[in-house]
Amino acid sequence: MTRTILFDWGGTLMSEDGPLDIAMGLWPEVRAIPGAQLTLAALAPRFRLAVATNATVSRRDMIERALERVALRRYISEIFCFTEIGARKDAPEFWAAVVERLDAKPSELAMVGDSFDQDVLAPRRFGIHAIWFNEDGRRPAPVERVPTIHRLPELVPLIGNWSGRRSSAAP
Repeated sequence: MTRTILFDWGGTLMSEDGPLDIAMGLWPEVRAIPGAQLTLAALAPRFRLAVATNATVSRRDMIERALERVALRRYISEIFCFTEIGARKDAPEFWAAVVERLDAKPSELAMVGDSFDQDVLAPRRFGIHAIWFNEDGRRPAPVERVPTIHRLPELVPLIGNWSGRRSSAAP
C-alpha cells in the first residue's frame, strides 16, 4: 500500500521555463505546473508527499523557496535532492537514502515524474512504483505497461483507485 508519493520537481511540479544556470528560487518569475496545487491539496490528507530531484543548480533552500513562491511548500514533508545525497535517481544510493529517511519499504513509495528514464525506469529498478507524467504526449520506449497521466490532477483518481491494491504496475 502506498504511503508516500514522491514528485519530481522541475517539469513535474514546477515549470522549467527560466535561466537554467541560476537557482530557480532566484528566478524573477516561477510557475507551478498547471494543476499542481489542486493535486497536492487533494493528496496531502491521505499521503505523505515529498520531492525527489536530480537538480544540480538549486540546493534544498532554493527548492524550498521556489515551492513556497507558488504555494506548494506546505504540502511537501521531505525533499530528496542530488545536491545533498550526492547521487542521482538512477543510483541505488539515492533510493537507499529515501527509504531510510522515510522509514519505509520501497513498495510503500510511488514516484511521479516527467523523465521516463529517471522518474519511471530508475525507481522501478529499486522496487518503487512509478507513474509517468507525460504532459507532452511523448511515447515511451517499449517496456512493460507504465501508468501514465497527462495532467497532474489525473493522479488523484488513479492513486485513489489503487489504494490498498498490490500490483507491480500500481502504487
